[in-house]
Amino acid sequence: MKRRLHRKIGRKLRELRRQSGFTRKQAAKYLGISQRQLARYERGTKIISVDVLEKLANLYGTDYRCLLSNKKVFTETITIRFEAHKVADEDLEVIAFVNRFVINLDNMYTIEKQSKLRQ
Repeated sequence: MKRRLHRKIGRKLRELRRQSGFTRKQAAKYLGISQRQLARYERGTKIISVDVLEKLANLYGTDYRCLLSNKKVFTETITIRFEAHKVADEDLEVIAFVNRFVINLDNMYTIEKQSKLRQ
């Protein structure tokens, strides 16, 4: 059961990385891990911590909880794509910050909207 969940999360991570336009090298550097370690996460052969999962979700423009759910992750991602060869390594932190900021704004908007509907 756990292995299947790790593989499922790994597949989502790999797809999001590709969809976001990042190379494995860039994502691994952002995390401060080897490409081999990231590949293990993406294959689901290595358990990924929530901290690492959240950092990757921020970089890829999604909420880490979506990665753990049965929802289709791809409908809840920020639709910004970068050309991997044009993104400097030092820009990855900024990209992750902006993605997290936009996700938080979207969450606040959703809460506000739901609050108004209840009134």
